[in-house]
Amino acid sequence: MQTSATGPAVHHPPRGERLDLTWLKPIGMIGLSVSNFIYRILTLGIYDFWARTEVRKRLWSAIRLNGEPLAYTGTGKELFLGFLIVFGVVLLPILIVSVAAILIFGPNSLTANLIQAAIYIAVFMLVGVAIYRAQRYRLLRTNWRGIRGNLQGSSTPYAMTYFLTLFLIPLTLGWIVPWRATKLQSMITNNVRFGSMPFAFRGNSGLLYGPYAVLWFGILVLFIVASAISGMVIGSIQGDLGPGLEPPDDVKQLYGLTILGVFALAYLFYLFMSAWYRARTINHFAQCTHFDSASFNGTATGIGLLWIDITNLAILIAGSLVVVALLSAIAALIFMIVPALVPATAMSPAEIQAYAAAMAAPVLVFIGALSFTLLLPVTQARSMGYLIDHLALEGSVDVNKIAQSTADPMATGEGLAQAFDIDAF
Repeated sequence: MQTSATGPAVHHPPRGERLDLTWLKPIGMIGLSVSNFIYRILTLGIYDFWARTEVRKRLWSAIRLNGEPLAYTGTGKELFLGFLIVFGVVLLPILIVSVAAILIFGPNSLTANLIQAAIYIAVFMLVGVAIYRAQRYRLLRTNWRGIRGNLQGSSTPYAMTYFLTLFLIPLTLGWIVPWRATKLQSMITNNVRFGSMPFAFRGNSGLLYGPYAVLWFGILVLFIVASAISGMVIGSIQGDLGPGLEPPDDVKQLYGLTILGVFALAYLFYLFMSAWYRARTINHFAQCTHFDSASFNGTATGIGLLWIDITNLAILIAGSLVVVALLSAIAALIFMIVPALVPATAMSPAEIQAYAAAMAAPVLVFIGALSFTLLLPVTQARSMGYLIDHLALEGSVDVNKIAQSTADPMATGEGLAQAFDIDAF
């Protein structure tokens, strides 16, 4: 409010601009998936750090604020060095202490068991640290208009909350889950900065307990109904046979298929209810998140999330089947060609085939184990695209008052997240 020399006070609204959040579908994700998969095989998995980096660059650049893309500036070398540091400083000492305790005190001794328990507790604590530091690294490597993000604060409070509330889940029969998720989300969001401007999380878990109650009691009902139907099927079969009689194999197979079908149907209902609750959680967290004079609005739906989950699983299975088909063709060629290429020796063709199969088996098994990740970048792009398409930033942001972050950019990143395999992208 400012008073002029000739008249009443004049109100000057805050300067700012509306930020439109959009998703521009990245191109070439299938080609990137195939090339990353091949490089992983040729490097025995070491290229995974560079593969993740390239995927992130594509996904980040597909997110647009007012038409301008986000940029991811992390490198595969940083991820690789971070993993090596964590392996040498954390994982290797844990392995050495665990093995030494068993060798020194015996596998069933109280001392060895106490040491193992202490190791498990330390690992659970480190998971929270890994999540927090991974978020910090990604934010520091994310920038828009040359200004990067940051996650301030220590990872210790987050790790302690993550660890202690994890053990309260079974003690509360799961009813702490909405509060726990909200608490952890607020601890991260309130420490996020874009340049010098903070984010704020204002809200509680109260609005999540209604949807969670539907999910909780829905799971209970599904379990009771599935168990009752299974019991009825068993009772019907046993009643027809008489007490103490063993059903024939075809009846056992029919029984097994019936029970499997019942629980498969129950699982589909669970997936739907879970996706509905997850959508409500995403939308609630979005509405609780504020940035300057703007706030987020989420419009995700359970049906939408379920569709993304199911189709992504189908895509991963299809990619895996393609790899398995290629491996089968290669194995067939090995069995056909190798005996003809090997000069006549004391070995029979069958022995040559067996030797070739033994030599090729580790390679084929390694490739087969990786096959499910062939089209993973494609599914990651679809998941992120859905979330961005159903997320809006409402209100204005005074971007002119945002200064560059002064945080240390971190030389390495995400080692713990990589080691514990909790990296999302």
